[in-house]
This record gives sequence, structure tokens and C-alpha cells, in this order.
Amino acid sequence: MNDNQILFARQNDICFFKFVGEVRYTASGGLDRLIDKLFQDPGQCRDAVVDLREASYLDSTNLGLLAMIARKLITAHDHKPTLLSTNQEVNRILQSMCLDQVFILLDQPEKLGQPLQQWQQIEPDDRDRAKMLLTAHEALLELGEQNRQTFQPVVDMMRQELAGQQKP
Repeated sequence: MNDNQILFARQNDICFFKFVGEVRYTASGGLDRLIDKLFQDPGQCRDAVVDLREASYLDSTNLGLLAMIARKLITAHDHKPTLLSTNQEVNRILQSMCLDQVFILLDQPEKLGQPLQQWQQIEPDDRDRAKMLLTAHEALLELGEQNRQTFQPVVDMMRQELAGQQKP
């Protein structure tokens, strides 16, 4: 098993995500599209469980992707997803980014009848990668004023760069 990866499974209408190791944006290409797709049809993902018990680090892009999962589930089904995390350092990061406000945080394992598969990331082009980074960081902005103060300059810069990349 790769030390730094994202795993995914869907059992009935519950979506399971597992982040392992030091997960950076380079491991999550196309994950934003999967999240969008899962929540386009309200019956595909009525609940979500994210397992971070084997994660040692998540960059801001992946924290933003977690925020996207939470926001979409709350919007579609009016309840918070579950997040499993026993690493105190990771928990501090989650709390500092206000993810504890949009997830139910647990340190107990969930039962999963279906094995998780490694996320088959898509190798995005530069524009798609930039759009994913922007979308993930915009999701973090929505979680609180401290995040807005921290990430607004980054988001503004990303928007400018994307506007400059637009094809005529």
C-alpha cells in the first residue's frame, strides 16, 4: 500500500473516504470532481465518513476538499458527515480550520463491509489543478473568519492566475 494516498468506497448510499500518510494536493487530482458528482444525484451519497486515523498531514487543499464534502452533505441532506481522527496534531489542524464545526468528530472505527480502494486520481492539466486548488480554498473560507483572514489573499491570487489562464 502506498504510504500517502486517498482511498474511496461507496456502500449503498454512504461514501467512505480514507486519507493515509502525508496527503498533499498532488494525491487528490480530480477528487473535487468526484465530490461534485457524488452530490449531484442526492441518492448517491446520503452520508459520508472520512477516516483520518492513518493520516499524519493534510495540506490546505485537502482540508478544503473535506470542507466541500461537509458543505455538500449538509446542503443536500441537512446533517454533518462523520470524521474519524485519533491523531492529536491532525485534530488541532481540523479545529483550527473550523472543520470540527461541520463534521461529527469521532475516534472510534466505523464498520465497513466493503474494502476501500485506492483513489484513482486523475492527472489534471494545470488549469484543472488550479481550479481544484481554488475551489478547495474557497470552501475553507466559508468555515470561519480566521480562515477568511488566512486564505483570502491566497484565493484572490489564485483567481487572478486563473483569469490570466483563460483561453481567448
